[in-house]
Amino acid sequence: MVVLYGINLSTFTRKVRLALAEKGIEYRFEQAAMGSAKIRTLHPLGKIPVLEDAGVVVPDSSVIIAYLERAYPARPLYPREAAPLARALWLEEYADTRLREATVPFFAERVVKPLFLARPGDEKALDQAAAVRDEAFDYLEQELPDEGFAVGQAVSVADIAIAAQLITYRQGEGELPAARWPRLEAWLARLCERPAWASILAEESAALDAARSKRKSAG
Repeated sequence: MVVLYGINLSTFTRKVRLALAEKGIEYRFEQAAMGSAKIRTLHPLGKIPVLEDAGVVVPDSSVIIAYLERAYPARPLYPREAAPLARALWLEEYADTRLREATVPFFAERVVKPLFLARPGDEKALDQAAAVRDEAFDYLEQELPDEGFAVGQAVSVADIAIAAQLITYRQGEGELPAARWPRLEAWLARLCERPAWASILAEESAALDAARSKRKSAG
């Protein structure tokens, strides 16, 4: 059986889980933190996620999805034609780099520090991050369609990569302001309603609720 190692609030672990769900691949999810002994035996950089499939060890979310596409070709996540494929790969790369820079500070300051490190978030850091967020969200507002998916007529790696980052933002800062980014917010809402995604997002929501309850009990 396919085994995925990571944690359920990791953006890149989520990216792979959404891909597995869309492709209908059964897998076992084993919680393993970045830098843990288990991960270091599988990944030279100690990063998550890592996938293991019948003795094949695959690190890195983008590499994992590319592997899954070849190993499990049903329900493809990559467009067949060259131009749509290039666009999907570019949007994935943009999500993994610039969009991550735009979104992760809001999760770090609003969730990681107060819930897991017992430290207050840095509001000044968020003021600085807002400019990067606005630039990235403005770009995607122009790039995404009014209806349907990021590229073509089906969910692709582009949808999964972008949404994985925006969900992290939403967990930290809340819903995207529809007044400013209506297309982006509507696109994300459509994806999050997909049955294949619902259980994963519910699991993450429960994990956040549990962390908040634990922190509140700790005072």
